[in-house]
Amino acid sequence: MLKPLERDTLTAQAAGTLRRFILFEELEPGFQLPSERELSETLSVSRNIVREALSTLVAEGLIVKKAGRGIFVTDFDRSTVRPKLSSTIDYDGNDYRTLSEARAAIEIGAADLMAERITSEQLVELAEINQTLADNLREGRNAIKEDIAFHTVLFQATHNAIISDLSPILTNLFRLTVLHDPKAILHTPERIAGEHQQIIDALASRDVQALREALTIHLYPADAHESESTLQAVTED
Repeated sequence: MLKPLERDTLTAQAAGTLRRFILFEELEPGFQLPSERELSETLSVSRNIVREALSTLVAEGLIVKKAGRGIFVTDFDRSTVRPKLSSTIDYDGNDYRTLSEARAAIEIGAADLMAERITSEQLVELAEINQTLADNLREGRNAIKEDIAFHTVLFQATHNAIISDLSPILTNLFRLTVLHDPKAILHTPERIAGEHQQIIDALASRDVQALREALTIHLYPADAHESESTLQAVTED
């Protein structure tokens, strides 16, 4: 079972992610950051953690919070601010690569269980989550919350208590994903909704092979062909 991250670690990661976002995206003075609620969903942490992280950046002079208006980037001296990279390792010592591999191994490896055991209610739930995700993308909003929810239902669709208990992997992975790539705060890849739909279609038809292929493409977007070849070789052994 994954242990929860310590509060100090979460606050440091959240502050580091936001700091990198401001610096690496070269946000101009006056740029309005997403709301505390949106940042909470994107970073997969509580609003209290976000509030503490924002207070850190206010103290550093990077942002200003204006009551009733929002959170804005200040005209600070960028030459004096270092990115201060937060740890890319969570409290249990798991790094992004380790978590990514574990997540893919669980989802692709459990394709048979998902296809066999998913309920009609869970199929409806997946469709509703993906519709909300697609709506958010069309309106230019982040959809990480829905992405996590979608894959959590996939874990639950195995109806295997141990696999379901591993779902915290998803939250930690998405948090580290944003830490590695801060622009994800504003942008969720447009491909996500379509790939989710392929997964839903494969589950609805109980097609295990199509499900494996859809999951492989989704989880390994940069090298889906190579990953599928590897998966096929492993399956045939």
